[in-house]
Amino acid sequence: MFQYIVYCVGIFFLVLEILLVLFLIQSFFRVNPRLRAFFIMLVYPILAPMQRLFKYSILNTFSIDLSPYIALIILDYLRILCDYLTGVS
Repeated sequence: MFQYIVYCVGIFFLVLEILLVLFLIQSFFRVNPRLRAFFIMLVYPILAPMQRLFKYSILNTFSIDLSPYIALIILDYLRILCDYLTGVS
């Protein structure tokens, strides 16, 4: 049962990673405002805490927002940790 729960959490982190990558890709292109609002609605709960942390840190840059890239690294690490706990390699 524990492995099933950890496997489902790993899938959840994978879906969040995909959403974050799609958000980063669509930020380079001109897309429909509704689609952009949809991605912001899905990704904002992940990015808002990180943006607050970076606001007062050494990683605060005024030209680009590094929080999506750091969030992507953290989500990838958590997904790999879930895979390690379930024994999937």
